[in-house]
Amino acid sequence: MRITLLADSCTTGWLNWGHGELWLTPHHVVRIGRRELTLRSAAKGGAMGGAVAAAGGLGLLAVQAADKKFASGRPAPGAVVEVEKDTWEGELDGQPKALILGRDDIDSLDYRHGISSSRLHIRMTDGREHKLLWLPNPHAGNLLAHAFGPRMHRS
Repeated sequence: MRITLLADSCTTGWLNWGHGELWLTPHHVVRIGRRELTLRSAAKGGAMGGAVAAAGGLGLLAVQAADKKFASGRPAPGAVVEVEKDTWEGELDGQPKALILGRDDIDSLDYRHGISSSRLHIRMTDGREHKLLWLPNPHAGNLLAHAFGPRMHRS
């Protein structure tokens, strides 16, 4: 299964300083909190996320298999990673606070690429809403637009 790293500095709001990864899969948008990314961000003054270093099974797999990489060998936002479906599902089972949103259950997305952060406001078909923030990168908006077409709006 091919999954794409949209962001490695994703939080669920301005009051949540816990960093994590934001992934786009064939059927989901997934935000996984990563303690090591939060610690790395705090050590750098909160200005940088990390990228799946020492992140367990999926992190190790991603570090080895990413198509695009930082000089350090970690996948960069925009990296496409090939994972076994069972490995991915096992990783998610170990993440009780992961935010897993079915792509078919997403009604609309409002995306904003800012100077200091990018923001994604997601409205689900059942009326629930989610907000995600991350450090801007040139890949996330285009990947989301391609995946969601007219359901995504840019502001």
